[in-house]
Amino acid sequence: MSKLLGIDYGRSKVGLALADSETKTAVPLETVAFDDLLPRIWQLISSEEITVVVVGWPLSMKGGETEQTREVKIFVADLKLKTGVKVVTEDERLSTVQAERLGKDDAVAAMYILQSYLDRHYG
Repeated sequence: MSKLLGIDYGRSKVGLALADSETKTAVPLETVAFDDLLPRIWQLISSEEITVVVVGWPLSMKGGETEQTREVKIFVADLKLKTGVKVVTEDERLSTVQAERLGKDDAVAAMYILQSYLDRHYG
């Protein structure tokens, strides 16, 4: 069984969600301040035995890269170097819209990103 961490990356706050490959269901965990992100990721990788980190990949609605995409690309490369776990990206174009429709926060957006990955890879 793999445990997965979903991340909805933002410049000021970041949504986190958890899942495992057995239940195949993502759940929102929390929203953290950007400055607290890396220590929290390290803690979760250790305490939850995370083996896969899924980071939302921000693209324009037409599928092109944006300034945010380039920022996330650097973040993903850094995570890959420092964590020792598998780090992948998942298209997040509709996750924020879905979360906002429910009146929810970044952790719910992270849940949608992670659930999309689970559905495609473990479904």
